[in-house]
Amino acid sequence: MANASAEVNGNYERFYAERSALKVYPTEFVVRTLLARYPNLAFEKPAKGAKVLDIAFGDGRNTAFLCDQGFDVSGIEITQGIVDQGIARMTALEHRADLRVGRNSGIPFDDASFDLIVACACCYYCDEGEEMRDNLAEYARVLKPGGRIIASVADSASFIFAGAERLPDGSYRVAHDHYGNRVGYRLHGFADRGELETYFSDFFRNFSIGSSNNDYYGIDERLFWVVCEKI
Repeated sequence: MANASAEVNGNYERFYAERSALKVYPTEFVVRTLLARYPNLAFEKPAKGAKVLDIAFGDGRNTAFLCDQGFDVSGIEITQGIVDQGIARMTALEHRADLRVGRNSGIPFDDASFDLIVACACCYYCDEGEEMRDNLAEYARVLKPGGRIIASVADSASFIFAGAERLPDGSYRVAHDHYGNRVGYRLHGFADRGELETYFSDFFRNFSIGSSNNDYYGIDERLFWVVCEKI
């Protein structure tokens, strides 16, 4: 499975290229976390000018939203093609964002660069020879002391894990994917909130955790949402 990362790179570059002319909208949990108040959410929205990293920005839906909030926005994606598409979209929207090629475990920014990381449906993607723990260590490296993460994290009961092989590190090798992008690739899943918090606790503290369970017309998507602070 050594070529799994290369295959997922190409799959996602084609996936986003097909959507490059479409209008995009920010992800709901990101909007709610930044703009709304909830009884179990301990999070203060960063001030304008805060440095924010959008990991795996994809079609730029959250990148544009973060720019609209007045943040100093950077982002990473897994191929230059996706980065070029993101730059074109931000230019068309008259936004400025520093977009670069990078991986979950290899972020091309200096230590303590960011006040906030937004990791929408990405922090649990694991390249061969690495674990999700490597991703979290890299996130912590580029965050400032006390910096925060807003992330969505895979529930192991979600559709993407149907028939997947569970591996000793807690990741799963995907066997079936409705979207055709991730077969053979490894994603990490969590059975419950306690397992998630324990796993993240080597690098983060002060957790606010939510969840979603959606049946999108036969796609049973289950996610945890987590907001936490760098130790």
